[in-house]
Amino acid sequence: MIRQALIAAALLGAAPAHAFAPAAGQETRVPRMGSFLEWVADGSRGLYIRADSGRWYYARIQDDCPGLHPHAALSFQTAPNGDFDRFSAIRAEGSRCLVSSVTASDGPPWRRRR
Repeated sequence: MIRQALIAAALLGAAPAHAFAPAAGQETRVPRMGSFLEWVADGSRGLYIRADSGRWYYARIQDDCPGLHPHAALSFQTAPNGDFDRFSAIRAEGSRCLVSSVTASDGPPWRRRR
């Protein structure tokens, strides 16, 4: 019995991390935001973020963020551990924009059409 439990635990530990990825649309957080790969603005209400893992996330902004546009200079204000979640903020062209939610995504619309 103990041997079976140890084998099961070893198999679970060896499972790939993407097997436990949140479903698209489910509230989550972007881990290690300091090493994200890219972002794509979705108007002034949100942006798509591709993490260093290659997964896409969508960060919805609480109110319109006037500085958020495709070529804006952004900085991300994350949690102390470096994760980006619904308690984080974005500084875009001098405007501080609060995040209302971060959800798993399939990426920007142009990417999903491929």
